[in-house]
Amino acid sequence: MQIALTGATGFVGAHTARELISYGHDVRLLVRDAGRLTPELAQGAQIVEGSLEDATALSGLVQDADAVIHVAGAIKAANLHGFMAANAHGAARLAAAAVQAGVSRFVHVSSLAAREPQLSGYCASKAAGEVAVRTAADAAPGMALTIIRPPAVYGPGDRATLPLVRQLASPVCLMTGTAGQRLSLIHVADLAAALVAAAEGAGRSGACYEIDDGTPGGYSHAAMAEAAGQVTGRVSRVAHLPRALLTLTGAGAEGLMSVTGRAVILSRGKVRELYHDDWVCTGEKFEHAGPWRARYRFAEGYADTLRWYRINGWLPAR
Repeated sequence: MQIALTGATGFVGAHTARELISYGHDVRLLVRDAGRLTPELAQGAQIVEGSLEDATALSGLVQDADAVIHVAGAIKAANLHGFMAANAHGAARLAAAAVQAGVSRFVHVSSLAAREPQLSGYCASKAAGEVAVRTAADAAPGMALTIIRPPAVYGPGDRATLPLVRQLASPVCLMTGTAGQRLSLIHVADLAAALVAAAEGAGRSGACYEIDDGTPGGYSHAAMAEAAGQVTGRVSRVAHLPRALLTLTGAGAEGLMSVTGRAVILSRGKVRELYHDDWVCTGEKFEHAGPWRARYRFAEGYADTLRWYRINGWLPAR
């Protein structure tokens, strides 16, 4: 198949691109800066330089494509407008280009955050992105739409979860959230395989799938520490950072962003996300839609991730 992909310079997108190439698909990537691609992807895929704001680049990306996988998005922005521009308006433009080109399948990577749009600008923009691609698909009955909502994603090469992996290997693990918080998880290799399966035709058109590693009820922080302890040989004692402290820090970060215009990830909205008690996948499950199954529960996934960090010098060997 000819498959168009956005977000290949990011964590999930890069893994998905490699998975597509390994399956023998012809892959076309939209990137702002081709120099940020790994040599493997730069040589193994067709490159279209441009952005989600570039109509010419979008047209070139989706031309003759059998399927589009939309991974690109913003996890930080200076304000709600910035989140909407990336996560909603960008998705709308790409979906419209896919409709115009006669693409038969569109896979939109959203987030479990879309379930709680009141929490933050990020959550609201992910919910708006889902509405945008549905609106485009409704105007083109010939294009099948699948929405994938991952929970927290981790795995080799991810700098965002590096602090958590480091903490879980320490005697005391400092975490955000509360002792009662539960969350679903998915290893990036499993998510990438699911996206490939969706592009190949798995899943019901119009469905929105909440995708996780198959652990019923997700994980508590204590359960995550116990799983990591199976790998390290020592179960960390979990302690939680005070919400008030992070809220104050987030307010200060917002003030800085308003002055500089430079986006940082921490804000009061992000704190509301971090302390929301229920991030467990409960919606329609993708494993019921086809041959895909998650391979990694957190103990195995943590071992794989920790090993990669150590081999690549991101964490000490011991």
